[in-house]
Amino acid sequence: MKTKQEILKAIRVCAKKLGRNPSLRDLGLMAGISTKAVNRQLGGLRKAFELAGLEAIGPGFSPPESVLLLDWARVARKLKKLPSVLEYQSAGRYSNKPFHTRYGHWSRVAEEFRKFAGSARLKSEWRDVLATIAATPAKEARAAGADARPRVRKGVVLRDRPVYGRPLHLPEMAHEPTNETGVLFVFGIMARRLGFVVHRLQTGFPDCIAMRETARGKWQRVRIEFEFESRNFLKHRHRHDRCDVIVCWTHNWKECPLEVIELSKVVRGM
Repeated sequence: MKTKQEILKAIRVCAKKLGRNPSLRDLGLMAGISTKAVNRQLGGLRKAFELAGLEAIGPGFSPPESVLLLDWARVARKLKKLPSVLEYQSAGRYSNKPFHTRYGHWSRVAEEFRKFAGSARLKSEWRDVLATIAATPAKEARAAGADARPRVRKGVVLRDRPVYGRPLHLPEMAHEPTNETGVLFVFGIMARRLGFVVHRLQTGFPDCIAMRETARGKWQRVRIEFEFESRNFLKHRHRHDRCDVIVCWTHNWKECPLEVIELSKVVRGM
């Protein structure tokens, strides 16, 4: 078992090499540090980052609401207007995802900040931003929360030919998958990068038996089920105790008790 100081040193070294906070898998592969060691010695990854002098941000770590709203307000002050999704992602510290998770739509962020500033007694400190919120028409605020993707004119769907997903720009696959079979193929492309070696694909549940590297030189057998959307696992009435990992294109099951690999995020991260 690594000591507390050894783990903290390894976290700093890994973060410097990666240019970001390491995941538990990164620590296992790069430093031979197990999840058990991090939890036992430091009380979890978030606490470990804090003790190592790193901020707990990135996938799996949602910043406190106060931090999120104050960063949004900082960008609004800099721009002297309510930032759009693209403007915030360019100048802010976080993505738009934690905002959408908390508030449902980007256009609600301004009103949530107004409430927060009042309850936290920050009205005088952020008087200029609150004035901008009050002076912005509702229509303009909704426009700031519009989807970052350009609007595409919808055409007539031709019934005599298939429909494709968005362009994927992978050399092995030109478009995003639109079904479970496509998810299986993308996983085949990404399996090596994700640390998996497939042993068996089958028509019965679960879809795949594979080995995964959990630490340097150490592998475990895992049972994988492929779904286009993670929530389909429920629709298909699969048993949780007979599966270890769901591999999907879209993760839409917040209460999922299993590990989920959302391939759309993996591809975007590349």
